[in-house]
Amino acid sequence: MNLKMILLHVSVLLACSVGAVQFDAAEPIWTTAEKDEINSSVAFTTHFDWDGKAPLKLRLAGCSVFKVFVNGEFAAYGPARGPNGWFRMDEWNLSRVARKGRNLLSIVGVAYNTTTYYLISHEPFLQAEVLSGGKVVRATGDGKWNASFTERVRKAQRYSHQRAQSEVYEVPRPGCWEWWKRDGLKRESLVITNLPSVKLLERGTPYPKFEIDGTYRPTDFLSVALRTGDIGKAPRLWDEKSCRLGRTYPTEELKHRPAEDWWLRSIKPKAKFAGGEAKVDATQGVRFEGAINDTGFLRLKVKVSKPGRLLVGFDEILVDGRLDFLKRFGCNNVVLWNVKEPGEYDFESFEPYTFKFAEVIMLEGEATVEKLEMRTYKNPDATRKCRLEDPVDRKIFEAARETFAQNAVDVFTDCPSRERAGWLCDSCFTGPAEHFFTGKNEIERTFLRNFALADSFPHLPEGMVPMCYPGDHANGNFIPNWSMWFIIELANYFERTGDRETVDMLRPRVEGLVRFYAQYRNADGALENLPAWVFVEWSHANETKLVKDGVNWPSNMTYSDALAKVARLYGRPELAEQSEKLKALIRERSYDGVWFRDNAKHPDVTETCQYYAFYHGIATPKTHPELWKRLTDEFGPERTGKGLYKEVWPSNAFIGNLLRLILLERYGRSEQVAREIRGYYLKMAETTGTLWEHDRPEASCNHGFASYLAILLDEAKD
Repeated sequence: MNLKMILLHVSVLLACSVGAVQFDAAEPIWTTAEKDEINSSVAFTTHFDWDGKAPLKLRLAGCSVFKVFVNGEFAAYGPARGPNGWFRMDEWNLSRVARKGRNLLSIVGVAYNTTTYYLISHEPFLQAEVLSGGKVVRATGDGKWNASFTERVRKAQRYSHQRAQSEVYEVPRPGCWEWWKRDGLKRESLVITNLPSVKLLERGTPYPKFEIDGTYRPTDFLSVALRTGDIGKAPRLWDEKSCRLGRTYPTEELKHRPAEDWWLRSIKPKAKFAGGEAKVDATQGVRFEGAINDTGFLRLKVKVSKPGRLLVGFDEILVDGRLDFLKRFGCNNVVLWNVKEPGEYDFESFEPYTFKFAEVIMLEGEATVEKLEMRTYKNPDATRKCRLEDPVDRKIFEAARETFAQNAVDVFTDCPSRERAGWLCDSCFTGPAEHFFTGKNEIERTFLRNFALADSFPHLPEGMVPMCYPGDHANGNFIPNWSMWFIIELANYFERTGDRETVDMLRPRVEGLVRFYAQYRNADGALENLPAWVFVEWSHANETKLVKDGVNWPSNMTYSDALAKVARLYGRPELAEQSEKLKALIRERSYDGVWFRDNAKHPDVTETCQYYAFYHGIATPKTHPELWKRLTDEFGPERTGKGLYKEVWPSNAFIGNLLRLILLERYGRSEQVAREIRGYYLKMAETTGTLWEHDRPEASCNHGFASYLAILLDEAKD
């Protein structure tokens, strides 16, 4: 029996004890129309009766994503994501939105039918049942459902490299917009067919509350005009040529191209909003700003006086006073509603997005924006009280809380915007933050077990685990370093929780990784010429010559730590010996008496390499006292500004600066930790209310790993 078959057999056996569930009556269904088309949106509608007293809940599983409405009122979004070969079942309480008597249930699903880092690609299906007092009163497969296409435009631009299609809608008239929310308005029903059964798991993570962020206020009127001259092609639209991760539509097939429409226009402030009506048209827009950079579903209430295409752009920050999401972030941060008749409309995006700023314009036509707000989508359990007295520290602490809550719903995500993907390494730091903020590690347990239960990891070499998961890696890319951080996270998780069951579930994965690494050990026992995307951090430490040409020492430092962790987790003393020999080799070859160098061939020195050495136990303040003193006394947020040690390339937020702060705390320099956190992170907290991927706002301004800062601030107090 080969390794793949063994892993499949083990996953099936283990699932019986780790949350495998089943429906009482529901069967998987979908329509026969457009079954394989990208970005196909279908509304499934039915009715059920309720006595107004009995507990009322909806069980739901499916692929890809669904929104639930009862009598036209929003009820749920999901389900939680599961591993290849498995799907998670959500259970939602419907009592708060249902009424006594007859109720209309609408479940709107989008079958993306393309590979992403965000969702597992699978044949679309919906499996759902309504239970009143524990008795099934409606279930998919019972023949009492209607299905029709929604107003969402299927042929739309991809949102980002990592996520699927952006949102474009055709809005015929007020009475026919979202017809599936109301009784008496039906379209031609699609043929529904039953599908083969799937394997199911419990959700395993908390349910968001979907609270409304109503802090968004109009701040500026905007001038809107077509740009003149040679403005070049809009950057990173993720068309069929540039997106190598999954299928998307050829540009010439698109009726609407909202990201390009945005790029073609000069949109900039012309006057402060001083009250009155927020009118928008082809020459004037309105900017809204929220209290913080938040995550959820964009909600818009508008009164359209002249029909046309209503376009909303959004982002986490402004660049030189303007939205510039295409160049800054590489995401098509736009939603378009093509409104055909005048009237009042309530719009809401189907997917969650992240933004502090939103701008509303019309490509043609006129409208008044009556309200812009957000239905939030985040972890409800991050309730730990802040003990800090200093208002500056409290501001950073609360930014860390928001960063955690927005990146920890069903899995740990790197960012809730561009990717919404469950990246390793980020998760190694978000895991402790979950325990700190919630007192539990529910999400981390579920996150780690996804790797154990997956039937397989298509497109990856044998033994390797995905760099982010659940998600598809059709391009064959992976980060070998992230699999090492996966092992380190598992060991740290075990220390926090004592969850031996999860550790044992993951043993085949971990031992597969050990065998994978062994292929790249040279005669000295060091990893050499690692394949794929070798990643140390966002800085010079990740220059190609340093990470890909021969022996990269930070990668080997992480490897030595991972080997030691495997030895302790699974009783492998030979790996502990191998780890110690490698650490000795690194001290001999990487350390030149002043600095640890990044590569065996090249002389470059990075600040991050020094932190890797101390973090992974290659060096300590006792073994390398002069280096430690130099790092603690002369490095930090102000080092580059002072012009010190110009020969040492500086670290970035992910992950060198964080490793530095962890090391300072580890070795008892609490006051310095608090001081440097202010130097690195106060600007972030003040600007967006969240913590960033980089030390500059050039990428995600809301990155899960940085929520670890709350732990350091709290420990520094003591």
